[in-house]
Amino acid sequence: MYQSILVLALTVISFAGISQEEGNYILVINNDSILINLDGTVDYKTPKGEALSIQLTQSDIQTYSDEMISFRHDKSLNVSNTMIEEGIEQCMILRSTGNGFMVQKYETFDPTGFVDIMVNELTKESVNYGYTKSEKPFKIKLRSGQTLEGVQATLKYKGEKEIYTVATYGEKDEGVLVVTMLLNDDFQEDKKIIDLFLETLEVKL
Repeated sequence: MYQSILVLALTVISFAGISQEEGNYILVINNDSILINLDGTVDYKTPKGEALSIQLTQSDIQTYSDEMISFRHDKSLNVSNTMIEEGIEQCMILRSTGNGFMVQKYETFDPTGFVDIMVNELTKESVNYGYTKSEKPFKIKLRSGQTLEGVQATLKYKGEKEIYTVATYGEKDEGVLVVTMLLNDDFQEDKKIIDLFLETLEVKL
């Protein structure tokens, strides 16, 4: 009974007000407001006197979604959004290791011709330093049904290795450009982050 009350009447909203009580979120249960922190537990007594223990937790894997793309990522990672110019927005997760990924979303033109330009921009500094570069075609079918196509560039220098993948999907006057960066393959956790992104990426075109 009270489980259904919680499902129907419980909402969680960010708490931006000032209060003498501690808690960054508000639980609203049948118009009763209860302050709580993430992973915190509060005791609540129903109007009929039944005691409930309520905990607010966060899933380890989060979903990012906007009008053009969606993907899943670890809760420890923050998604940053930047408007590059009108009609071009960049969504990115980048770790302190330099590894990560980004998606550039184009609302006014098809970016499929930008693959080689982006690969050259990403790798030119390393090539000038002395890294050798090899390229191979890259293709992956997305969960949403489209196919990303592009290039995977591998750079090597004295035992160091960098891997950049640039791929696009476009339709008339719109599309996405996807970049993944693995600057040291010793960081296996970073590779898992990139793999999760590619496995769950959906394009809403």
